[in-house]
Amino acid sequence: MERDHYLAIIGILIIIAIAAFGGVKNPHRGLFYPGDPIKQPQKSQIEEKIKEVERQIKNLETEKNKSVFSEKVSIGYVNRSTDPSQEYITIQMKGQVPEQIYLTGWTVKSTSSGASVTIPKATYLFFTGMLNSEENIYLENGDIMYLVTGLSPNGASFKLNKCSGYLGQFQKFVPYINSNCPLPRNEDLSSIPNRVINDACFDYIDSFPSCRIETNTLPANWSHECTTFISTKINYGSCINTHKGDSDFYQHEWRVYLRRNASLWKMNRENIVLYDNLGKIVDSITY
Repeated sequence: MERDHYLAIIGILIIIAIAAFGGVKNPHRGLFYPGDPIKQPQKSQIEEKIKEVERQIKNLETEKNKSVFSEKVSIGYVNRSTDPSQEYITIQMKGQVPEQIYLTGWTVKSTSSGASVTIPKATYLFFTGMLNSEENIYLENGDIMYLVTGLSPNGASFKLNKCSGYLGQFQKFVPYINSNCPLPRNEDLSSIPNRVINDACFDYIDSFPSCRIETNTLPANWSHECTTFISTKINYGSCINTHKGDSDFYQHEWRVYLRRNASLWKMNRENIVLYDNLGKIVDSITY
């Protein structure tokens, strides 16, 4: 069907070309000889017809190279920087898509410089102090992926969760990871006896910010139960152990790092294209 369409268009171009040169065919010798010169209005109509056919061919080529994901996934934004740790591209879901779309193996390429990268795997649930396994990245409704050129501050690409804000206390993430961890005062405080001696401790926990571990020395006269809670329960590891079963534990955000030591994308006059795993065009952005 597609081949027939192309042949038909080529046939039209041949006919138009013959007419454009004013040629007539000699039925005896099969040759073309100059005929009556074409008037200017006719010539303009022919030129316009040629342009229209060229547009049709271009549209066919575009449709042929378009990915089935082009209406579901898009490039949202490019944060330009000469610092690879601050250079990133956002890739996100468009509208309501009732499926998971796997991005690992897709390609992001600059048509200006030829720079090209493949989207890697990432850790679904990041743990500190251990080697984290990686799996294919997928996007769901409302998801966004920050594809950062440089190295990861914590050594991993990962999906954010409600405890991830703790990771930003001592490490710089670009963009900043929001501090929306569960507040310590809303955690289970039953391990601390409700006695007068612990009133100061409870007041301290009530005012303690989210996504922060204690870095100061606690008063010596506070109870062991109080200081133990603050030192062992207010941290990233305890937070994920407590909340990983929550229905809203995972956030709609991935941080994925390409681990490059130099920037990839031009500061201007750039065109970046996202290709799926079949090499079809999903989306592009130009600036």
